[in-house]
Amino acid sequence: MDKLHPLWRHLPLERQHLRARLALRSRRLLSRLKGRRERVVLVTTFYTLIWCLPLLLGQPLITFFALLPLLLVPPVGLLVYWLVWREFHG
Repeated sequence: MDKLHPLWRHLPLERQHLRARLALRSRRLLSRLKGRRERVVLVTTFYTLIWCLPLLLGQPLITFFALLPLLLVPPVGLLVYWLVWREFHG
């Protein structure tokens, strides 16, 4: 119970009920999901899970083409960054 919040044990006993704990946890989760990194991870995970469904249904080719952008975007982005850097610093 102390892991919930450092000051939780100092609350009066009548305010330390399950509803308050759930409200605190939900507020903490919502504030954590507001970060950019967390949203990117959540969307990428959701995209991957959605497009893995055809793989389970026996359609590996469509799954491969759907997951191809996740594999190609980082190296292409790095290549573009490198080419632009060379253009201005070379």
